[in-house]
Amino acid sequence: MGINLYRKLFHISSGLIIYGLSQFFSYFKLGLILIFLWLGLSLFEFLRLFFYKYLPLKFLWLPLLKEEEYKRISDAWYFLAGVLFSWFVLDLSHFQIILLILTFADPFASFIGYYFGKIKFKNNKTLEGSLAFFIISLLIIYFHTKTLFFSLYLYCIVLSLVEILTKKDNFWIPFIGSLYFKIVVIK
Repeated sequence: MGINLYRKLFHISSGLIIYGLSQFFSYFKLGLILIFLWLGLSLFEFLRLFFYKYLPLKFLWLPLLKEEEYKRISDAWYFLAGVLFSWFVLDLSHFQIILLILTFADPFASFIGYYFGKIKFKNNKTLEGSLAFFIISLLIIYFHTKTLFFSLYLYCIVLSLVEILTKKDNFWIPFIGSLYFKIVVIK
């Protein structure tokens, strides 16, 4: 089971589309769009799990699934659920930071870990991939805020640990990241 480039490109493009929507629409309208996308994806997941043979265009969406997702909810659902949670909890600026971290740091960590990772953790994650996640997260925060202070370094460490320790990191990164922003950074 190698790294699935099609899946990673879909992950990045989905995040970029949502980021673009956050630039174009009001924050309220963005939330409505996210809710409708999540409801639509939830319906698709239900149909995929229980009425698989009747769904068309399998050549488009089947390559996006990991083998273990054939009989379970896909990571795309968790990605959108995590993004929706972040929208609900945060303001626009912090939402965009979480979204960019999820969009770039997570697939980049997977790529670095797969091709250059030597030191393995649980869930087939690597030290090298986690360091890449940390560095990309730090860069995103710096370029978005033009500042770095201790709580933001700690934020990147916490998110890196979440990425290492969780199986459904597409949900847990925005969930824990949003709570951290809300409790520690935003006063």
